[in-house]
Amino acid sequence: MHPLSIFPQLLTFGLIAPLLLRLGVGLFLIYLGRERYKKVYNWSSVIYILSGILLILGLYTQITSIVSILVISFDYFTDKGSASFSFEKKILFMIMKIILLSLLFTGPGFLAFDLPL
Repeated sequence: MHPLSIFPQLLTFGLIAPLLLRLGVGLFLIYLGRERYKKVYNWSSVIYILSGILLILGLYTQITSIVSILVISFDYFTDKGSASFSFEKKILFMIMKIILLSLLFTGPGFLAFDLPL
């Protein structure tokens, strides 16, 4: 028994989903890098901005995803004790890690400079 899809024509555009995830996370990482420059660990802002640009371009997507997950985890543990760390920020960091983990496994998708081997 196979479940029916309501819009089976949309399933042919499966490579667009990683593209949208890449663009969304890349733009958000650039924004976080600009905001992070004002804080104590401003070296991480360079990594945020660089990984955001690489994700938008789709260049070295899997390596960039791993590095971004590590930097987001570092920021999570350094900001955890501050007063500005809210529940929403914790959820946002978790969603970002999940999206980056899915990009690690699915690849860059459509319009990327990475070539599948």
